[in-house]
Amino acid sequence: MLNVGIVGCGVMGEARARALQKMPQARLLAVTDVCRDRSEKLAARFHCAATPDLREILFSAEVNCIIVSVPPHQHVEACLAALEAGKHVIVEKPLANSSSAAQKIVEAAQVRGLVLATGFNYRYYPALRKARELIAAGYIGTLDHVRSFGGHPGGDEFTHAWVHDPEVMGGGTLMDNGIHIVDLTRHFLGEVDEVVGFRTDRVWRFKGCEDNGFALLRRGDGVVATLHTSWTEWRGYRFHIEIYGTEGVLRVAYPPMRLHAYRRSLAGRKARGKLYLFPMFQLNERLWSPRYTLVDSLIREMIDFQRRLRRETVPAATGKDGLRAIQIVEAVYQSAAAGGTPVKLSPL
Repeated sequence: MLNVGIVGCGVMGEARARALQKMPQARLLAVTDVCRDRSEKLAARFHCAATPDLREILFSAEVNCIIVSVPPHQHVEACLAALEAGKHVIVEKPLANSSSAAQKIVEAAQVRGLVLATGFNYRYYPALRKARELIAAGYIGTLDHVRSFGGHPGGDEFTHAWVHDPEVMGGGTLMDNGIHIVDLTRHFLGEVDEVVGFRTDRVWRFKGCEDNGFALLRRGDGVVATLHTSWTEWRGYRFHIEIYGTEGVLRVAYPPMRLHAYRRSLAGRKARGKLYLFPMFQLNERLWSPRYTLVDSLIREMIDFQRRLRRETVPAATGKDGLRAIQIVEAVYQSAAAGGTPVKLSPL
């Protein structure tokens, strides 16, 4: 049984509570937030305890897992306290607002033998699950390259002022919405050895925050990926990732949820394709809003977190995955500052 305490009762804290409510092998026992009214409302809604003092949750003998859903600059303090209390931890993305802070969290979990997960729940969107299945079946042959994009138009999408505060987030779009795209790209590409990057800030002009981030990622054996994340995608929120192999290509896109799978045909002929539309997800999103897909992905992610507690191998993102995503973003910033000079990454 996963007995959970949630630190931070904002949008993601509430979504996690909803997901836990639908999991028979998990219980939400307590929540805490700097805003007492917010924690008490969430506790009343989900029938658990509310406390203004995190230590009350950490000292509970029943709680065995802490979900950290506070702003990124507060992650390291909350995570270290939870790990020192012997609790397993799930942290919303990004793992921290810098690689040095993220490294402290990862090392603390390793020293204590505790399970640490980064909340990269996009891995559990149905189109991405299907893509993994097709790749495992050899549908696209050997990986050749990856192309990815994720963006939104800014404005109302900036749900909090701290989203474009580099002291909180550690950067701009690449650390905000883009960190999911960085993770997904690496998820399909494999370990990144070298990074070339650029960033622009001509639109919103938030100090220290890029509106658009561009990266070329290279694996040790020369396989590459191109990546672009944006706060100026005027058509609205969207992402896609294309995984090219020697025998075909998979193109995952959202919204709406879809996967195009193409098999290489004879030279000069159009590739044969198949379209996956996931109609039940489309229907449920119409009925319940995109929140349905978010909560579904969190349920699947936390089920795999439970499997990790049993030492099973699962697609759920680890603390090291969260650390590496931040290291890649910081390498983009370093490369951009040096005019596009390649930056080598040290092994994890």
